[in-house]
Amino acid sequence: MWKRDRPRSRPLRDPREAMPGLGVGVQVYVVEQEPPSSDDWPGEPTGVIIASGDRSLRHVSLPNDGFTTWVVAFSEPQLRRDGSGPYETAVIPSALLVAAEPAEA
Repeated sequence: MWKRDRPRSRPLRDPREAMPGLGVGVQVYVVEQEPPSSDDWPGEPTGVIIASGDRSLRHVSLPNDGFTTWVVAFSEPQLRRDGSGPYETAVIPSALLVAAEPAEA
């Protein structure tokens, strides 16, 4: 009575498909903030995620929220828009990271 079988018209989705493709070892582009600010990274620099960053509200936040950060090692040292730097690594919010397409061999 309580457990009614429902026909499955579509296959179950893997919950990992809804997650962004970010993680340690992923090559990324750092996109510029809108509107531009003095502490963003101009020119969309590239790098590789080398670790997860600190996360605010870790126990109540979802994995793909605006609080998730990643430590990115840049392919070459980068300057911020305000001229500070050069930086070889930086902690960057996941909202500003885009996974790069895999290179073809």
